[in-house]
Amino acid sequence: MKFMFYCKECLNPSTRPRITFNEEGICNACRHLENKKKTDWKKRWRELKVLCKKYRKSKGFDVIVPCSGGKDGSYVAWRLKYDLKMHPLCVTFSPPIQTALGRQNLENFRNSGFDVIEIRPDPIKYKELCKKLFIEQARCKFPFVIGIGTAVSYLADKLEIPLIIYGEEGETEYGGVDTYENVDFIDWNYYVNYYHEGIELDDFWWKKLPKSKQKKLDVTWWSKWENWDDKLHADLAKEKCGLQTEPQVGTFTDYSQLDDYLQDLHVFEGFIKYGTGRATGDGNLAIHNGRMTREEGFQLIKEKDGLFPIQHLQKYLDFFQMTEEEFWAVIDKHANLEILQETGNKERPYILK
Repeated sequence: MKFMFYCKECLNPSTRPRITFNEEGICNACRHLENKKKTDWKKRWRELKVLCKKYRKSKGFDVIVPCSGGKDGSYVAWRLKYDLKMHPLCVTFSPPIQTALGRQNLENFRNSGFDVIEIRPDPIKYKELCKKLFIEQARCKFPFVIGIGTAVSYLADKLEIPLIIYGEEGETEYGGVDTYENVDFIDWNYYVNYYHEGIELDDFWWKKLPKSKQKKLDVTWWSKWENWDDKLHADLAKEKCGLQTEPQVGTFTDYSQLDDYLQDLHVFEGFIKYGTGRATGDGNLAIHNGRMTREEGFQLIKEKDGLFPIQHLQKYLDFFQMTEEEFWAVIDKHANLEILQETGNKERPYILK
């Protein structure tokens, strides 16, 4: 990668994994946006009602919603329960280093009227794998990414709940493979090829997907049935589910990814490898939903992308059981110097060339 370029309509860079551009330089996320504008969302909602009717029970749980107490899971669970008359079981896979705000939001969500199961993996093995993936690939949250898919699927199988509804289908929404643009339900290949990228983790009971004993397990995304709007979700979660917010490192929003200190390192890893940070992702959501211009977005990513969460550094050192020198050696090893240059400032160690 000798250089990087940006989509002509949004902030997506050419370095984003699996992204594609047409001859006009427009990324596939923006092309998907144009397709969404043609979608009959009222029809899609009617089709979602049919799906819910198929699985709705008079008693007991009929759908699993992965939910940390954040904006998206709260929104999906609330709409399913109160607008579609479903009986959701909400499942959270504990983040590696949960924030106090994240814990409070999960409690607020539960207290707003939801049943919640929290899956808490062996913390010693969890730390070991997070450290291993941090050192080898600069992917400190990869064990969590795998767990939110496999562990939830295991639980659905064990409890014989035949429907799981996640939030957005990120590959299509944000610029990845187009395979699932017109597909409503996940198959195991989606998990393995894109969420897991073919990688298996040793010594975790949830390292692989279950061979379902059920005749049918439907796994889908809310973004297939309603236009995906993060701000709309946050507003409802605040009003109905007690979501509390606070400013976040490296972005201009205060309502996303609030539950894990390791999330800030995770998005910083994305910046040092691909030159795209948290402000880029949040900016694209704002642009695609008409709340920001592309020019305004570029100004924000110049200000915010690449900021390191220096206030959390000691938490990372304690979690990984590393010295500061060892930690920064890992960061430097994975920094993509074809697109970055060093600054000597640990609060912003690299900037785009």
